[in-house]
Amino acid sequence: MKSCYERSLRPCHFSRWACVLFLPFSASIWAQNVPSDLLDLSLEELFAANITDTKGDTSGTKSKWSLRYKFQRADFEGFNKGTDRLSDNEVLFTPGLEPRTDDNFPVVPTTITQEVHALIVGYQLSEQLNINLAVPYVKQTTNHISIVPSYADFTIRSSGIGDVSVIGSYQFETSGEGKLQLSLGLSFPTGSIDKEGDTPRAPGNQQLPYTMQLGSGTYDIPASIHYSGTGNGFGWGTELAAKIRLGENDRDYSLGNRFSASTWLRFNKLEWLKPSIKLIYEYSKSIDGKDIDLLVPGAFPYPASVTNPKMYGGKQARVVLGFKIPVFAKGNYVELEIGKPFYESLNGPQTREDIRYGFKFNLKI
Repeated sequence: MKSCYERSLRPCHFSRWACVLFLPFSASIWAQNVPSDLLDLSLEELFAANITDTKGDTSGTKSKWSLRYKFQRADFEGFNKGTDRLSDNEVLFTPGLEPRTDDNFPVVPTTITQEVHALIVGYQLSEQLNINLAVPYVKQTTNHISIVPSYADFTIRSSGIGDVSVIGSYQFETSGEGKLQLSLGLSFPTGSIDKEGDTPRAPGNQQLPYTMQLGSGTYDIPASIHYSGTGNGFGWGTELAAKIRLGENDRDYSLGNRFSASTWLRFNKLEWLKPSIKLIYEYSKSIDGKDIDLLVPGAFPYPASVTNPKMYGGKQARVVLGFKIPVFAKGNYVELEIGKPFYESLNGPQTREDIRYGFKFNLKI
């Protein structure tokens, strides 16, 4: 028996339960990536997510301990398939007016908000070696439209602890003003991959898709190499980074590996304000495997883009403006950042990032 959404020539007029019996779906964040990457915002992102900002500031203070709080928010709106932009209505399946395809869906996320709060504790083991522990707390909200009776407009939320990570960074001795640093760590699967919520699928709560889960469900290895320098009132740097997934999680999938390259320039001539500009390029693979609880029977097993593991990943380039404000003693600072993508080629239809912003506070203990 076909569900209501598989009948391409007329809309569904049945009750909520008859119409949505086979409809699992959920929201999207981080251009359809989990918040632990902010993500990696970029979790990656973050989320590459820049949650684990582990480069210790060892200059000018004898303190071996540091404490950092970092907040980051990403907003998403609209869709991309490759570099082509699509509206919500172009992605929403309209029974009676068009056939169902792999690129339209009965449920579509319209606006997505992801917030990550991270507490990072650092300890300087030696002049060259630092170790950091990062604990993220994630909040997500997604608004939807759908063709489901009683669910024309609705919202789904999830929140909780994300994936905790431990990262060590080593600074090599170099000649001149330049500094070479290598970071290597381990991310633990402390974020839930079993979040449930009220969707049009059926009465009560059901398993939510990959985007609404708080972690990867796997042990992951974040790694980066960073070179920076100062001179003539400026600071500059460049970095290559990656996050590698180790195996599959308990739901038989693994998130895509993520890679990034960035370069930045900071103006250091002012004592009270140090503005900066950063360019970031990120590439992420699609999800390997699938969560079978998200599939529906029939010719189109994915009732929403966020339930299709192949509609994750892609390429993004963005510019980030930063404003670093020294406070209290040397080594303590507040930094504000705002970033905007100027290029996105996504495995889609996939929600695209609109803007990302946040701040961090670093305190030497």
